[in-house]
Amino acid sequence: MNDKENKEELENVEVSVEETPEVETEQVPEEQVTAETEENPTIEVEEKKKEEDELAEETEEIEELKEEVKEEQEEKEKEQEQEQVEEQELQKENVAQEPEEVEEEKQEEPSQDSEEYYDDINYQKKEDTEKLKKTTRGVVREIIDWVLCFVIAYVIYLNINYFFISAPGVRQKSMYPTVVSGERVLVTRPWLSGNKFNYGDIVTFEAPIDNKLYIDTEETFPTAQYENYTGLTLFLYEFMDVNKVNYIKRVIGMAGDHIEIKDGNVYRNGEKLEEDYIREPITSVQEPEYADVIVPEGTVYVMGDNREESSDSRTFGCVPIERVNGKVVCRIWPFNKIGAIK
Repeated sequence: MNDKENKEELENVEVSVEETPEVETEQVPEEQVTAETEENPTIEVEEKKKEEDELAEETEEIEELKEEVKEEQEEKEKEQEQEQVEEQELQKENVAQEPEEVEEEKQEEPSQDSEEYYDDINYQKKEDTEKLKKTTRGVVREIIDWVLCFVIAYVIYLNINYFFISAPGVRQKSMYPTVVSGERVLVTRPWLSGNKFNYGDIVTFEAPIDNKLYIDTEETFPTAQYENYTGLTLFLYEFMDVNKVNYIKRVIGMAGDHIEIKDGNVYRNGEKLEEDYIREPITSVQEPEYADVIVPEGTVYVMGDNREESSDSRTFGCVPIERVNGKVVCRIWPFNKIGAIK
């Protein structure tokens, strides 16, 4: 077959040579042609070898990677199998231990007829009683702490209220319209200002005994009378204001002043007072003995701004300064009327 093909190729070449026109060509030396023909097959062979070598290396790398992947998968499968085996063993151990524990508990639990059973009951009762004691002690301590806090706070309040300031509420109409019932005022103790008062000051004082006023002789001056308390009643009355009633009035006269009430007006030392703060322009006489007096030492003459509805020095006489609770500084309630009082 090869011989036939070679013959056909030669014939074709001869035909093509005959058909092609004659072209002038340069004659190549035979040595050069033989050299080129000898070099070309060697180059092609070398390139094919290189390609084959590269393919062989790539295939080797691919096979190595496949082997590594297989090894990793096998290792993972082995680990999973080991974990499953361990879990099964643990389950078996737990199942085996449960009946043993139940048997041990049954063995440990004493029977109701044994002494150990009653000892355990007594021990539990003791523990319960101790817990109850601890809880009751904790509750009692907490109650005592709260009571102590309340007592301390109340003592502090009493000291501030007695020695420094107080905030009494007004429940009278005698100072209307200056101070209205239901309002609350701030009062400072008299010793903070040296027991000194000015005309027109609004003060609070202890209410005297009703209808028990005294005049020893014609030369003495009328002074309001008070009960004298002693012991615990004095402490409760003075310090804690138990059964204590206070009045709020305005200072009209002080020691040595001559106060007269006549013709519906008030005169101090012969001069008529211009009182723009009173509700009614007329001041009536309530008790004649107190309508024309000279204010004794250590006392003040007081009257309410609502003269027709006020029980004051016109009724019970001059008020001793030691019975005065203090001077009203300002109004603190209601909030919309907070401020000084004139």
